[in-house]
Order: sequence, then structure tokens, then C-alpha cells
Amino acid sequence: MTPRPADDAEFLHGLLESLARIEVRGYGLLRELGATPVRRVDTTGGGAQNPVWTHIRQRLLGIPVARAAHTEAAYGAAPLARDGPQCFVSLAI
Repeated sequence: MTPRPADDAEFLHGLLESLARIEVRGYGLLRELGATPVRRVDTTGGGAQNPVWTHIRQRLLGIPVARAAHTEAAYGAAPLARDGPQCFVSLAI
């Protein structure tokens, strides 16, 4: 990961911007494959606690990004394991 900026904050910001661009591309590919366009992202895990990361994602995605009611990283996987992919349909509406 070179060249690396001397400023650690600048380096972290670049990493977060890159991850958000990957997320944007992923949602775009899903839409191209026929998925319902995402209108809001409720996020879990440690990143849900970071307002800078949330702002970057919201800016690049162009939709609201909010902290989920339950922010434990595994919480997002639990409804999927229980109900299958249809459990997330309501999030896209």
C-alpha cells in the first residue's frame, strides 16, 4: 500500500473512501442483476460507531446511512440465517 501518506489520518481517510467506493460498486452490480435499488443502509459493527465513516458512505452512496438498532456485527447475519434473503426486502422499500 504505497505510496503511503505521512499523515495517518489522511491514510485512514483514503482507506475508508476506497472501501465506500467498493460498496457503491457492489450495490450497483446488484441493481444491474435485477435487485431492488437500495434506498437506505442500516449499518452494524464497529464502523457503525464512526460518524466520519458513516458520512463518507452516505456521501458516496447518495442514500441515508444510519446506525442500526442493534449494532453488534453478527446481528445482521442473524435474520439472514433465520429467514433467508427475503428478510432484507423491507430495507429496500
